[in-house]
Amino acid sequence: MSVILVSITSLFLIITPGKSRLKSYYSGDAVSYQNDLYVATTNAGSLELFKLSYNNLNLVAKIKPFNYRFNKYGEFYDVKLAVENNRLYAYAVSNYTLYKYELKGSSLLLVKESKNTYWEWYNRVDIFGDDIVTVSAKGINIFSRDLEKIVTHEFNNKNAPYNITSSNERFYISINEQKSALEVYDKEAMTIVSEIPLNFNYDKGNRRAYQDSAGYIYVVDDYYAKKFDVSGKLLGSFRHLDYQGFDMSGTGHTDNVYFSNGVGVVKLNNKMEEVDYAWTGNLGTQGGWAMGLKTIYNNGDKVVVFNNTNILVLDDKLNKIATTVATEESEEIPVENLYLNLDKNRASVNSNIQVAGGGFFPYEQLAITFGKDRINSVTDTNGRFSSIISVPQLRVGSHDIRVEGVESGLHYSISFQVE
Repeated sequence: MSVILVSITSLFLIITPGKSRLKSYYSGDAVSYQNDLYVATTNAGSLELFKLSYNNLNLVAKIKPFNYRFNKYGEFYDVKLAVENNRLYAYAVSNYTLYKYELKGSSLLLVKESKNTYWEWYNRVDIFGDDIVTVSAKGINIFSRDLEKIVTHEFNNKNAPYNITSSNERFYISINEQKSALEVYDKEAMTIVSEIPLNFNYDKGNRRAYQDSAGYIYVVDDYYAKKFDVSGKLLGSFRHLDYQGFDMSGTGHTDNVYFSNGVGVVKLNNKMEEVDYAWTGNLGTQGGWAMGLKTIYNNGDKVVVFNNTNILVLDDKLNKIATTVATEESEEIPVENLYLNLDKNRASVNSNIQVAGGGFFPYEQLAITFGKDRINSVTDTNGRFSSIISVPQLRVGSHDIRVEGVESGLHYSISFQVE
């Protein structure tokens, strides 16, 4: 985390023992194939492929990569679905390897794999325009459909590789939380052509923008959904509920765009006016938190929501069509001891301070209590968080800042001196 660590005054810790829970669904892909909707994710370590059948999202196949060198199964990190010559393929990455599978009946059969020998760790696989790409801390690699590497672009987001995307033949776009900006990369000029300011209250998390065929960019930060041209000119905005903005998506077949902000999904027209919305907390099952979002045109817009405890499929009116519930047990969590850090341990009323910490559940809602103020935050995939808060109206002296996990009940406090 990008936080300056300073000496910490009195701490105290009250926790309950770590417990197991189900792995979270937070990202994936979807595609329309032979008039059917398919959804895929690797969030549980396996490549899981689902098919929408009436009001059910049924598991079709579930596989893991096998490492013959060590004679054991590994884990996939990302998947991208593609229809090629009327066949359905799944591209997936694990460690240093890019895989291509074809769906045959209810099986995913390996077509080809490409392993690099220079220790480049693939975080993601995607399709940018017509290109198969892998995303790593080093940049973007473009591959042919036969998994032959063609070219590399040194455009990266080392802290958040999920945040790089492209819906356009020419531009790559990335949400850079450290710069609080949306970066637009011109792959012809091989340089960043604009940095568009964004506003983040939560500075950790997977976020993805959307660019339509006309080149307009849609993005949601923690206050507004916004529409820009590639030069950064603001063309419209919509104020949402000040929760963490995750993904913005559109099908290209309609003028509508959709975004997720944890508590739900909002549908906007291309003028950035609200058309509809859906709360997703209990729509699939309890514990829903709308993060990854994928929209597919399949007899109308279909909205696939990677909703923490479940995957949801909604229609174009944001009514639930189907859901599948997470079943894979996660490892013992939390993965580290609870801790809190402050960028300063004393300041006056109304000053901004940064509080950061870890040891909570992944993607867990947090309640930060300081005096009578209660501020919401959310952890990342490692159970860590960082938030900017304001010193409330308190008497001069020592006061506690308390952070509690809403789901786990884990809590930690740190002392702060009001001047």
